Amino acid sequence: MWLLVIAAILCLYVYLWLRMYPGNLPVYPGRLPLLGNISLFWGSTIEVWEKIKKVSKFSTENGDVVMFYLGIIPIYVITDPDDCSKVMSSSLHRPGIMKKFSREFLGNGLLVGPVSVWKEHRKLINPTFNQQVLDSFIVIFNTQSRRLVERWKSYAGMGPFDHQLCLEKNTLETVCLTTAGIDITDQNEFNEECLMAYRTVLSSLMDRGRNPLLYINCIYNMSNLKKDEDRNIKITHDLTNLVLKRKREGYKEIDNNNSDSMFKPFLHRLLELTSKLSEQDIREEMNNIILTGFETSSGVLLFCLLLIGTYPDVQEKCLKEINEVLGELDRDVTKEDLSQLKYLEAVLKETMRLCPVVPMTGRIITEDMQLKNAVLRKGHLCVVSLYGVLNHPMWGKDVNEFSPDRWLDPTRLPQNPNAYGVFGYGRRNCIGKVYAMMTMKVTLVHILRAYRVSGQYHQMRIKNQGINKPADGHHISINYR
Repeated sequence: MWLLVIAAILCLYVYLWLRMYPGNLPVYPGRLPLLGNISLFWGSTIEVWEKIKKVSKFSTENGDVVMFYLGIIPIYVITDPDDCSKVMSSSLHRPGIMKKFSREFLGNGLLVGPVSVWKEHRKLINPTFNQQVLDSFIVIFNTQSRRLVERWKSYAGMGPFDHQLCLEKNTLETVCLTTAGIDITDQNEFNEECLMAYRTVLSSLMDRGRNPLLYINCIYNMSNLKKDEDRNIKITHDLTNLVLKRKREGYKEIDNNNSDSMFKPFLHRLLELTSKLSEQDIREEMNNIILTGFETSSGVLLFCLLLIGTYPDVQEKCLKEINEVLGELDRDVTKEDLSQLKYLEAVLKETMRLCPVVPMTGRIITEDMQLKNAVLRKGHLCVVSLYGVLNHPMWGKDVNEFSPDRWLDPTRLPQNPNAYGVFGYGRRNCIGKVYAMMTMKVTLVHILRAYRVSGQYHQMRIKNQGINKPADGHHISINYR
């Protein structure tokens, strides 16, 4: 009897292996029978990030397309910028596993929702990120940046401190003020509780992704990890519900002089689309915009300040440009100033290239697709390594160095228009990329005018929880100028 069971399992394995075999492509070393490259998911989140970098490097060195196996399931990893653009432009479906894991957390919002929902919602939401709307946020960006500078006064001259929580809290408040028009700065303890909850949920999702047994709902639902996830998801949703409640309470008092305009802040427009969006739709989109808004911007600023603190010459160039554009007076940044802060923009771009907060994304290949060096087969999962693109050899011999000046010299940049994929590619790219650049520029101006920053970038270690965060070694010191 047992021999028959074993024989049946082996036959099933061979059948699935033949059915899944996607062609003669390089396979990442370390594949085990039945288990595949499961060792990639073993170890701490720091070790996982190191493995992600190794897989990306292996891809770059082997034609920019390789495979690894999750059990017997092959997964492509691509690192060529044109290939990445082609895949993300033509294959809009997110991997089912991402949607399954994050369904209770993010629902069908823009980040992981199905294509049918995403297309409809993106079309409705796009006008909320019109430049006219974004320019109206400049006062809030300045106010919030000054609030951050004020909060940091207690750290000035006191040695290294962890600036991550401060940045996250500030950007969380900024996102709520801009996209929802709601001030949550009056609830300091709750905001910090929400930030800890977001961290825990992301950690739970990552831990689940690294343990194939937990892919099975009945097993996962009985785990302590699921209990922690549910408890912290509720906290994050409490924040969204609070924002919606406050918005609705003051909704009738909103100035409706431009009520016919499409170009209104995010939540304001959503509430006017109740004939097209359900209450659940509105809540899920607000969940998504809060998470993506504060996580990405705060992460980039965290890495950027550490890099600026490590390279004093870069910091001095930033300050010199700020003084030239804004003068010596402590005035607010205007929308006209932003376009003139070219070196500051170069510093931000180089930070995002060297330390991408979102180092990879995934797509389901919906039709057989010819890339430069391979054909990707329909139905297979493809990991698009944005980190691999941003650290590709085409960036030159100094690809691993922090060099903002490369952005001011076209001869030092790759000639490939797809080389800078930090915001993704195609129609499903980052909807808030202009918003992010604006708020990060304003924040840096106020911080660098007030403080001299010091740090040791090369001591930092990174962990991956779907997004990249510092594990340790990222503290900075500030002193008054």
